[in-house]
Order: sequence, then structure tokens, then C-alpha cells
Amino acid sequence: MAPTVSLPTKLYYIARMIGAFVGPPVARWSARPALPSNTAPAAFELGNGVTLWQLPVGVVRVREWHRELPRELAEVDDDLRFPMMMSNTRITDWLDCTAWLIDHPERCILVDTGESIGFGTSAYFEGVPKTLAKGYPKIIDATAADGNDLTQALAVAGLTPADIDLCVLTHTHSDHIGNVDQLDHFTRLLVSPEELIPSSRGGRLLARLPQGDRVQPTTLTEPHEVFGSVMPLTERKDVFVISTPGHTVGHQSVVIDLGDRQFVIAGDAAFNDQQLLDKTIPGIVENRQLTLQTYEVLLRAQQMKPTLNLFTHDPTNRDKLAEFSRPLQ
Repeated sequence: MAPTVSLPTKLYYIARMIGAFVGPPVARWSARPALPSNTAPAAFELGNGVTLWQLPVGVVRVREWHRELPRELAEVDDDLRFPMMMSNTRITDWLDCTAWLIDHPERCILVDTGESIGFGTSAYFEGVPKTLAKGYPKIIDATAADGNDLTQALAVAGLTPADIDLCVLTHTHSDHIGNVDQLDHFTRLLVSPEELIPSSRGGRLLARLPQGDRVQPTTLTEPHEVFGSVMPLTERKDVFVISTPGHTVGHQSVVIDLGDRQFVIAGDAAFNDQQLLDKTIPGIVENRQLTLQTYEVLLRAQQMKPTLNLFTHDPTNRDKLAEFSRPLQ
């Protein structure tokens, strides 16, 4: 059961949150540190003809409590998590916004698109509700360096946006959909049905998704002994979408199952493996209980077979992949 928080304590955090939105930027927010040097995309041969490309596209900074609330505050009610997070003034260093390219014998599948250099501009937030557009840059700080966009990252893999017929979006936060406009006009975008429901507290930038039938809801209809219901993306059924709610109620992940081992492209289901093992909840989750359920599913998957979880903002992804697979020269 979540701990009881006194009314004065609640009002304190709510007041600090309001101050973060209406007051000056938090410490170090406006004075950006230098952008990190562009990290080149890297390819890893997973087996069975599947190659996974790590595409670092854009960077993001967040509050330390966004990444992880202090242990004594970790179990508060969901309604109070966001005010607590926004009251924090300590900021992380730049974190990668990773997009993933699955080069499969049957098709090329992109998972997320990273962040855009245009984050925070009026053009970026065109069509987004004014309150959300104004508040978003105070929740996160994000950008991309010149030459660090999705099109150029795909070019390193020998592809153009026209070669991608399917892009799975783990969720619709800016640092995951920031470059959907660089995809070809026929590229389908797979988004969970729950994610497509507007939410005042979910931070979803649905206005940045293209109009028409390119956006398709995920349909989880195939039974799976560990992940519940899944949606296969290949005829071999070795790549499939699973539901991993918590960070947002519609958050989803992509699994590459090679038989003897598997890879889970897990978006923001957690920030790193230690959070999963310790069952530590980030500050930025829509639903704490769903997050814990997702943790249980991912931990159960690790018990069934060797499993590598790849979280979007985990700086150790490349090292983990190098140990778990064979990097291409």
C-alpha cells in the first residue's frame, strides 16, 4: 500500500511543481552543457540472419527524480509522483535517445525514431494543445546535434526512410517520436490502442503523428506463455510486439526471439537493468502498479531463457550487446 502523505506535504510539492512551470528554468536548464560527440550507429549480428542496429538519434536531459524518486518517496500515489518529480532541481547529463533498426530477412523494422533538433520550437509543437506545448520543454530538455538525425543514421545502415515499411512506437513521448516526419509517407506506424487515447497527464504528442491510416493500432492476438498476448511482425514469428504498460498505460515493447535467447527492445519500461532487479519505480510513470507488473513479466522472461533488455536511455546498451551478440566489423 502506498504511504500516506500529509496534506501540507502534498501542498508543498504541488506548489514547487507550479513554480517549476511558471518560474524561471531549474538550475542548469537554460545553460545547456555541450552536446556529446555524435556516436556512430552500430550493428550487431544476433543470429538467424537478424542484425540489430543501434541508432543514437538525439539526446535528452531530465530531472534526477524523473529517472528515479528517492527510496522514501518511491511508493507514493500516482497523482503525487509528477509534482514530486517536477519539484526536483538536479538535472541529469545528456542521455541518448536510441532508435533501433531490426534488419530481418523478411523486412526492416524500426523501433522508435529518437529526438529532433527542432524540439521546443513552435513548428515542433504545431497542433499540440497550448498548455502541453508550453510545459513540455520544462519537463524535459531535448535536442539533436547536426548530423545526428534519423535519415543520416539509417544511411550508415545502407538504408533510406523508404526502405522502412513499419515503425513500432513504444509510446508517444517526444524523444521517441521526434523524427516521425523523416519517415516515408507510406511507412506504417504501429501504436498501442491505449496510447492513441488523448490524456491530459500522459504527455502524449498525438498531434505529431501523421493523419490517415498510416497510424495503426497494435493488435495483440497471438498467445504467448510468458508475454501473454503478442503481435507477430514476421512470418517466422520471431519478432513480435508485447504490452509493457506503466511508463504510459499504452507503452509497448518489441521482442526478438532467437529460440535459445531473446532481446527485448523495452523503450522506457525502465531506465536500466538495476531498476528492474530492485523494482525501483522511475518518477515518470503513469501507473506504478502497471509498472511493477511489467517488471514481473520481464523478470519472468529472463528466467525462461537468456534475455537482454535494451532500454532507450541506458548508456550501457552497446556494451551489453557486445557481450550478448557479435558486433559487425
